[in-house]
Formats: sequence, C-alpha cells, structure tokens
Amino acid sequence: MADDIALMRRLRVEILEPALSERTLRMGAEPHRWFAHLVFLVHGRLVVGVDENAETWDGPCLLVSPPSSARRLRVAAGSKGYLIGAAMDVLADAIGDYPESSSVRRFLSHANGFGLADVSQCRSLELQFHGLVDEVQKHAQPSHMVVSAYLRLLLLWAWRHNTPDEPASSLAAGGGTLLQQFRHLVEAEFRQHRPIADYAKQLGISMDRLHAICRRTLNRAPIELVHDRLAQEARIHLERSDRSVREISDSLGFKDPAHFSHFFKGKTGLSPARYRKTVRQAATSASTPVNVEYHDWP
Repeated sequence: MADDIALMRRLRVEILEPALSERTLRMGAEPHRWFAHLVFLVHGRLVVGVDENAETWDGPCLLVSPPSSARRLRVAAGSKGYLIGAAMDVLADAIGDYPESSSVRRFLSHANGFGLADVSQCRSLELQFHGLVDEVQKHAQPSHMVVSAYLRLLLLWAWRHNTPDEPASSLAAGGGTLLQQFRHLVEAEFRQHRPIADYAKQLGISMDRLHAICRRTLNRAPIELVHDRLAQEARIHLERSDRSVREISDSLGFKDPAHFSHFFKGKTGLSPARYRKTVRQAATSASTPVNVEYHDWP
C-alpha cells in the first residue's frame, strides 16, 4: 500500500450527466498520466480515438483503458455514464493477492470494451459505479478500504464478463505465467530492493530461467524490470506530491538521497529536483522520456 500521497490525488471520478452538446474527455494526459480508466456508458454514444482509428460505442457498454494509453473520448449529447480513474498503487491494492489477481491484472494491461445487453447486469454495475463516486465525492477523506473494495468489484466484474470462458484451473493459487507471477512479486516488494535470487527462489525456479523468461519475452533482464518499477514510482511521487527528495528516497528504500538521485538520473537523464521542475513547468505535456513502463508488461 502507498498511503503517503493523498488518496484524492490518485483517483478520478466523474458522473457524465446528459448534456446539450458533445463533450471531450482525455485519458493518459496530465494529471492522470499513470491512471487506468473504466468508462461505463449507461445510455447514449461515445467515440474513442480520432480519424481512422476511432471506435464508436453505443450504451450500455463498458470500456477499460490501461495506464498511459493516450485516448480521447467524445461523449455525445444526451449521453449518461461514469468515468473512474485510479493510479497504479491504488489498483494494486484493489487487485490484491487472490487466485484471480494475475488474470485481472493481465486483463487490465490492454484496452478492452464490450456491450451490455442484460438490464439487471447494467443496473448492478451502475450501483457499483455510483457507490464509488458517492464515497469519493461525499467524504473529505474517503476510505481507502471502501475505494479498494469498489474497484475490486468493478475490475472483477469487467474481467468476468469479458472472459467468461476462462477455466477455473487457471485461477488456482500460483496460476498465471511465471512472468505475471514475477510481476506480482515485484509490485509487492520492489521497495525492499531484494536480490533477483530471492524472486527466483520464491517462484521456485533458477535465476537463469527467470532471466531467460524476461529476456525472451521482453528483451530485458529481471533487475532492469525491478529498476523500471522503482523509477516509475519515483516519477509518480515527484509529479504528484510535494515531499522532499529525502522523504521520497526513504519511502522507496534507498540508503540515502545521493544513491536515489544517482539511480534516478541514470534512468531518466534528470536529477529528481530537475525532473520535478520540468514536469511542473510543462504540466500538460506527456513527452517526458521513459525507458520502459511497468504497466506495459504483457
């Protein structure tokens, strides 16, 4: 869990009430650059993307957009729906460590969309969206537990209805690919700076096999992937909080700020202070270079 940044700054909740004219929503841009989004269109029409890549969806439908997927939504006049966005650490808390977690995480890593025909299902889904919006908008300090519970229900609902035929055997404890299991371990423990040998041992495989899996699938070594996750978390803290470099360094498990600054500059080309200044000077730009984004793992 990451409770050191205000929860409200790691969530985006909107009720899309019927309007007299079309409106445009953006995902993957500041200040929601690292958010995954769920869009539930109760009725009406929305267009995702532009030009030849545009997709038109008629309600009721549910769309899932992974983090850093730069997408534009045009919501037609008279449409009603909900938009929920959450940062990666909030999603990690919601997904948790359950038999379904690997499959849900894999589902969330790609853009998905599907129509909804069953009236009772739509009503149930709307109640869940409304419950989450209500919790966030009516409380100055919404409960992290309540938010996680609603997000977990929504993600599980979306996964189940998009992959209804996935065999139960794939959900057994320890299920999912070894790469997905490694990803889950890294998500839970990257702040501890554990040796790769520890991850391999926990997965029940040799270091050589773990290295081969990561190289074959992503052309990157396991340690690079752990460092990518650390760098991404550091960027999130620098972009979204006012904490000092020392505080961020301590929260990410570095032995001192100098070590953290050296690591961060090696990954981004900028010192932590310079990165924060650059991002805040160009808050609407999403062009800051990134080596590899952790949420882009398959």
